[in-house]
Amino acid sequence: MRTACVTMVWKDHFFLDLWVRYYGALFGRDALYVISHGGAPEVAEIARGCNVIAIPRDPPDERFDETRWDMLSDWASGLTRYYDRVIVGDVDELIISLTPGESLATHLQQAELGPVTAPAGYEIVPEDDTPLDPVRPILDQCPRALLSATYSKPCLLVAPARLSAGGHGCKGRFDLRPELALLHLRFLNSEEQLQRRAERSRIAEAATAGSDRARGSFLRGWRKGEEIRQKIAARFAAAEDVPSSQAADRARAVLEGARKTKGQTHLFSVPAVRADDFRILLDPALRELF
Repeated sequence: MRTACVTMVWKDHFFLDLWVRYYGALFGRDALYVISHGGAPEVAEIARGCNVIAIPRDPPDERFDETRWDMLSDWASGLTRYYDRVIVGDVDELIISLTPGESLATHLQQAELGPVTAPAGYEIVPEDDTPLDPVRPILDQCPRALLSATYSKPCLLVAPARLSAGGHGCKGRFDLRPELALLHLRFLNSEEQLQRRAERSRIAEAATAGSDRARGSFLRGWRKGEEIRQKIAARFAAAEDVPSSQAADRARAVLEGARKTKGQTHLFSVPAVRADDFRILLDPALRELF
């Protein structure tokens, strides 16, 4: 059983290092594909031993995310011809098995998967402003996360697929596997991430200036990163804890009831999940994974 992992990165060295170390230990660096947006030498150094593909970087335009995810869909789909499973996602996303003692690699080796599968997605939210300790495991410092429709992404491919902008949906229905959790790490209190959030806001504002396109969703996560963080933090604070041993059943019920379509794209409804979201509390045995 062979598994490949695909991501695309510009800067984000902190997350790239974490992504390479986590997935490299599971599947080998030779099975990791890093698309380096701009071809920075720092990316090649961090991803030494991986398959690094350098592409040109132009200033983001109004189709930035669609273009990026069309390409990621193409790469991941092509790799399904050579690998049994392909994981594709942003560099600040990591997938874990919620079964203590079972690695993601073991789970994928034993699982019977359909053409496209989504783990249950969760937003890791620090509980205070304490800076991240780079020595301690991240999940030991942030053992709770909020269920997310947006990050329950169809990111596990067995066959070619067409993913929507951001990877949040898929052309055609996909399976749900909440025994796996996709952990989104963008709100960690690391110095680099505080700087990157400010930088992304400036880039997105410049990219949208003068555009005729509706600004509702276009680069919204970059333009309104701090506003989004505060809203998620408020929901996180109000949510109830569900132990990770019970989270799969709870997430399945919430997410299956939140399926929707937008044209040909299948995804999960954000308002429907928000109405019944919860905080997963990771088992102590899972907090050492990274």
